[in-house]
Amino acid sequence: MGDKMRKVTVRSPATSANLGPGFDVFGLCLDEPYDIVSVEKMEENGIKIVVEGEKSEEIPTEPDKNTAGVVAKAMMKDFNIKEGIKIHITKGIKPGSGLGSSSASSAGVAVAINELFNLNLPKLKLVEYAALGEGVAAGSPHADNVAPAIFGGFTMVTNYNPLEILHIPVEMNVLIALPDIQISTKEAREILPKKIEMEDMINNVGKACGMVYSLFRNDIELFGKYMMVDKVVEPRRAKLIPKYEEVKEKVKDKVYGITISGAGPAIISIPKKEHLLEVKELFEEVWGRVYYTKVGNGVSVLEKDD
Repeated sequence: MGDKMRKVTVRSPATSANLGPGFDVFGLCLDEPYDIVSVEKMEENGIKIVVEGEKSEEIPTEPDKNTAGVVAKAMMKDFNIKEGIKIHITKGIKPGSGLGSSSASSAGVAVAINELFNLNLPKLKLVEYAALGEGVAAGSPHADNVAPAIFGGFTMVTNYNPLEILHIPVEMNVLIALPDIQISTKEAREILPKKIEMEDMINNVGKACGMVYSLFRNDIELFGKYMMVDKVVEPRRAKLIPKYEEVKEKVKDKVYGITISGAGPAIISIPKKEHLLEVKELFEEVWGRVYYTKVGNGVSVLEKDD
């Protein structure tokens, strides 16, 4: 069937990186929002990219400048794929939102090419390819969003060269607010300190360890509590998001945890069921768009066409 297969379509989900003290290590896969990515064989050589949907006019379609294009190029070169392909991306995740928009395109294409050409690659190898696309968006390849996009659940990137990913399946509901502003990953990285105090490092390592422990105990309350105590990254990035600190203070007893998602401006919270509506309404009033979703299972294949 492999050679006859003409097209593969996948659903590629949003992700949230950092989760407070887990900067550049922790990632969480979300069930929504998501992109739909299809890869189709074509008669002519090369890579053609079509993008529609959320802010699609801002996304370059030249393969070398598009995250998905970079991933496709690397995979086709390494596996000596001579056929041309057409990549079609329908963006459901707003670019520059802090919800892994570029990662969804990268991860989706890696999985679709793997299926379309029967490469049978393990998930870790798919993350490696997908991370190459992140180099276009963030300036250097990183895996904290593409890892949960491919593995699902909660992931930790514990090493590069060689890449190591640890994965914990988790279940929890999350409430995401998406302010109508854009923050580039590069800008959000530039404001970070070049050196940090020893006590801040100890705080963050301790809280990150506590978060991992809490997942094995299925203690969402503890997970959320530690998620809120980042002493290094969040205090700097908070200044980029209007009313963030004010809202965080207002809801701190109504949620288990709240922090900035990735580079922002999206905000991720773990709401307490009894306060869900109240927090959701406040988020909508202050920031506009809100997603109430759960932890997702990663990129999934929707269709395979002969």
